[in-house]
Amino acid sequence: MSGGDRMMMADGNDSEGKWEGTVPLRQSDKATAGAEAAERTMSRRKLLAALGAAGAAAVAYGTTLSIVNAGGGSPGSVTSTTYAGGEAACCGDFVKSSIASLRSNSSPEDGVLYYVTDPGQEGFFRYDSADSSTSDNTGLVLVSSTGARFKRIVENSLYSVKWFGAKGDGSTDDLDVIQKAIDEVFALGGGTVFFPKGTYIVAPYMQTRRIVPKSNVNLLGEGPNSVIKVKDDAGDYWTIIGNFQTWPKVSNVSIRGLRFDQNPTGNTTCNIDHRRTDYYWTQYCISLFDYENIVVEDCLFDPICGWNTVVLNNPASVGASVNNCTFHFVHARGYDGYDNSAVYMNGKRHTVTNCRFYAAPGEKAMGAIETHTGQSVVSGNVSDGYVTGVHIQSSEQSGEHADITVTGNTFTNAVHAIQFWPYKQYPLKNVTVSGNTISLANAAKARTMMVGIGAFPGYLPPDHTGSFENIAIVGNTITCEEEWTKRGNLLEAFCYGIGFVRETDVRNIVISDNIIKNAPITGIHIGNTNKIGTMANLQITDNVIINAGHYPAGNEAYKAAILLRSTVEGAVVSGNSIRETYETSQGLYSIRLNAADGTFTNVEVSDNRITSKQGGLWLDLHGSVKTDAADKYLKYTPVNFDDPLLESGTTYQAGTVVLAVGNTVDPGKSPAGYRIVGGGTFGVLAGVTATGAVGSYKVSVNDASALKVGQWIRIATGNQVRRINRIAGTELRVNAPLSAAVTVPSAVSFSPPAYYAIGHTGSLPALADTSGSTLTELEDEMNRLKQAMRDFGMIQT
Repeated sequence: MSGGDRMMMADGNDSEGKWEGTVPLRQSDKATAGAEAAERTMSRRKLLAALGAAGAAAVAYGTTLSIVNAGGGSPGSVTSTTYAGGEAACCGDFVKSSIASLRSNSSPEDGVLYYVTDPGQEGFFRYDSADSSTSDNTGLVLVSSTGARFKRIVENSLYSVKWFGAKGDGSTDDLDVIQKAIDEVFALGGGTVFFPKGTYIVAPYMQTRRIVPKSNVNLLGEGPNSVIKVKDDAGDYWTIIGNFQTWPKVSNVSIRGLRFDQNPTGNTTCNIDHRRTDYYWTQYCISLFDYENIVVEDCLFDPICGWNTVVLNNPASVGASVNNCTFHFVHARGYDGYDNSAVYMNGKRHTVTNCRFYAAPGEKAMGAIETHTGQSVVSGNVSDGYVTGVHIQSSEQSGEHADITVTGNTFTNAVHAIQFWPYKQYPLKNVTVSGNTISLANAAKARTMMVGIGAFPGYLPPDHTGSFENIAIVGNTITCEEEWTKRGNLLEAFCYGIGFVRETDVRNIVISDNIIKNAPITGIHIGNTNKIGTMANLQITDNVIINAGHYPAGNEAYKAAILLRSTVEGAVVSGNSIRETYETSQGLYSIRLNAADGTFTNVEVSDNRITSKQGGLWLDLHGSVKTDAADKYLKYTPVNFDDPLLESGTTYQAGTVVLAVGNTVDPGKSPAGYRIVGGGTFGVLAGVTATGAVGSYKVSVNDASALKVGQWIRIATGNQVRRINRIAGTELRVNAPLSAAVTVPSAVSFSPPAYYAIGHTGSLPALADTSGSTLTELEDEMNRLKQAMRDFGMIQT
């Protein structure tokens, strides 16, 4: 028989031998074949081993073990299809052959198994005498010169790309063959295209050449040694595997156990540049824009370089998962610092879990994960070197709530670790961020803004006005790099451990049980400079904030552990532990709710523990804030304010009400108390001089021993009145920059507060009966009445 060497199959000897001649060796010949036949038999066990080249991968991903008829015939069992008669009749003919031999076979026979031995294309074929029309596709159907159709027996619905002619040799462009395999399996109704170990070179080009995925056709490799690699100097391309949004929806597809190598060092002819007006330079690995039930799992993306790596982007699409994958970013040729995200998920019900993202210093990796629209979970991922760990955004399909959970991730060497974006007018609602561990490389990466967890503070288009509502940030750990050197590019209002600094509404926010260490400017920051939007129903409780505000800021109003601004309606700031550990004080405010920053209604600050080694960490609260803190806005004094016995250095801030509780009362004249309308410090300060540069918040004094944080001083040069916000040795930080240079030591004195008396104690003595009084006596009585009215403040002259 032409076309190859024939063998017997039996349940005995595993040895193999060749058959020579033209007469087939059939079952009836076994009685006379004797020992010679035994030399030529193949056991059922060995046959299954031959069939099982890809079986381990199939079992790993839960595929069933069955043999199907590759040419469109009915599926059959191992025994019925392979053995043609079951266990007892397992000894049909077996012929070794090659693809070329089968194509030249002029005498095919029914009931004979042809085993193709071409490297990478090994497997069993059978002759289908009933088929005269199916085309030769190399992988599943071979057509002989006489029109005979030989059809591959397929195990486990796994279809090797090498069956169709893929080489996997690291040099041959296999893209078209891979596409052919996908198309053929799709035509069969689905299955798995299998990539045996090897390096499969592909040369995608612009939007015209790529691997097009098909519904119900999975891609499966054997792990990191099954590599899909972009050809050297492939130039610009849109994607390796992908489909346009206008093309048919791709459903029920998994991509597992493959390595993608985008070859950024070898592709010297590309130009990744997001400023271009076309979108065929993006260099995606996997991209779908209309999808359902997509899984990318156990894949290695190393190295990657594109705008996105895995992008599943359609807010109306449903069901996607990226799990247990590794991404290694290397910046490619093109615009320096082009935008990029490794995993971009936009749609309903998607997950990104247990993935690893890595970029070496200097590679400018921007985003590890993006989750848009909602009903999503991002958990258990690890990122190192990416600017952003997770980008969270609403969309027009989010509805009343996004329902996004980001939990249990670790992001190191980040700058905007977990950031929230509204999409146009659509609010971002129902988000939980919990149990994440974050370390920021704010100094090393030297970007203009810094966010541990919170709203992206940078520029957004004017129509991006959506609010932030129903957000819980609980139990996270955020550690920032200490930053001691002032840099010109840092936008100080937009650097915080946790915060929402956007001109929009922020409602129903819980920030609780977090640890924030070394935030250079602000630990927790809510509100904005232009006081746009309402910050309502805020709960900031039981956080630990250490060494916030140590950066040498140009505008020290932001140097706070907790800072609330804009219109704040309903807020509780309670149970937080705020601490500075530096030997010399570096921070400024512990909690700042200053009248200059906004209005505060139904706001309570209570039970916070504030400690520092040397001054600083001033609690600056608006008079309307309800507080139990030591610096209350209701105080008591035993003497009148004009009494020289008032202790020197006593300070009162604007808005304070001081009640006089002394025993000495001048009836009708002694005030019941005082209302402070301008902050100041009473007393005499002798022998203290100061110098300082115009525009600076720093004032150097010769002796700070008599000074305290919060006091008001007057510098003689320029008659400059300033409040002391921090004392570090002989250096003061004051509340406003110096308006005039103090180049030579200038006298420093306390600046007393502005106040007015309220109420009077006791009663006036009775006035005499003026009947019969002379004109002179009446004038004297009138003068005493006018003086009493002056004492009461009823008249000013």
